[in-house]
Amino acid sequence: MGSWRKQFSFLLIVQFTVMTAHGMFIPILPAYLIEIGGLNSDQLLVWSGLIFGANFLSMMIAMPLLGKIGDRYGQKPVMIWSGFGMVIVTFLMFFAQHPLDLVILRFIQGCFTGILPFTMVLVVLGSPKEKVGVSVGSLQMAGELGSVIGPLLGGALLIFLHAKSVMPMMSFFILLGSLCVLWFIKEPERTVHVLPKQNLIEDWRQVWQTRPFQQLLISAFCINFALVGTSPIIHFYIKQSSHLIWSEALSIGIALAATSLAVILFSPLLGKLADRIGPLPLLKIATFAAAILGFTQMYVHSYLSILICRFLLGLCVAAMIPNIQAQIRRYMKPGMESRTFMISNSWMFMGSLLGPLLSGEITAILGVNGWFGVTGCIFAISCWQAFRIGRTAYVHKPSYNPN
Repeated sequence: MGSWRKQFSFLLIVQFTVMTAHGMFIPILPAYLIEIGGLNSDQLLVWSGLIFGANFLSMMIAMPLLGKIGDRYGQKPVMIWSGFGMVIVTFLMFFAQHPLDLVILRFIQGCFTGILPFTMVLVVLGSPKEKVGVSVGSLQMAGELGSVIGPLLGGALLIFLHAKSVMPMMSFFILLGSLCVLWFIKEPERTVHVLPKQNLIEDWRQVWQTRPFQQLLISAFCINFALVGTSPIIHFYIKQSSHLIWSEALSIGIALAATSLAVILFSPLLGKLADRIGPLPLLKIATFAAAILGFTQMYVHSYLSILICRFLLGLCVAAMIPNIQAQIRRYMKPGMESRTFMISNSWMFMGSLLGPLLSGEITAILGVNGWFGVTGCIFAISCWQAFRIGRTAYVHKPSYNPN
């Protein structure tokens, strides 16, 4: 138990440092594109979308392959390869001369992002059975804290440095996380299972046909589609609200921070609750509440009411993805641990990619408030899938050490 606590502490550091680096890129990108020059406002928006989307696209493609490698050679080698690969690619962004250079480098960077998903794998597989929920919740808290501090740090550095000069700082944070993996993370003991050789498509098919992964994967996709898809249009939603308490820019920042604050505060507590009552009941409650909040935001116009809704949504976020991960641990087949988690990550990244791409089109047709009605429907689908899990699940023998 003591060795696990030590390893878990370093995994939290890995999650925090890498997520901080990712968060720093958010304020840096627009400033970097302006420094490159020659782009009007419409071109800035288009290139920003391409640069962010390229990362999600490559992650979606690379995850199953990384999972296959992880099952064969272990999770730690993939994390080391991914971490140091990301350090190099991120540093190379310092030399970008054209937006297309950043698109290509972000695509390549996505191929090296195994360090974060495999951090989750090690936490889920290595945690004592009775502490899976609180461990995954704590990991989510560390990641969310990094995603909040990262943009703040990136914005502060822009006061003193050119945007391109911040790229080495991003590499430094990823390097810290990679060194933690290299020096302090140990590969967990595992039973070697001899499985028939099969290609990636067959891996996808086998995971999809294992009950109840169809429901888990669809639910994970829906959650990320709705959450990430809201990010590009949240400033329009705040802009049209009434009774703003602060300036428009500050009001948008506080509304975004409200969701993150709830995740940071309540992820470990809800994880502990999941360990007590089980992850599935909490997943059902959280997806149902998220659907209600989506429909509620269609009709909310007061800024204070919006702020409350965004905070409550953070509570739902703290209870959704961690409990999907806990369900995956329960039902995955022995010998396919890494592949199963990476394929589930591919579904989440697919939602993260399609959400922002389609939210603009949906908002153009239905309006900002209409988009929140769509998110209510999407979360309702996720809730429906959560209720189907209990009826379709076939419990496999666990492929982890239950301690």
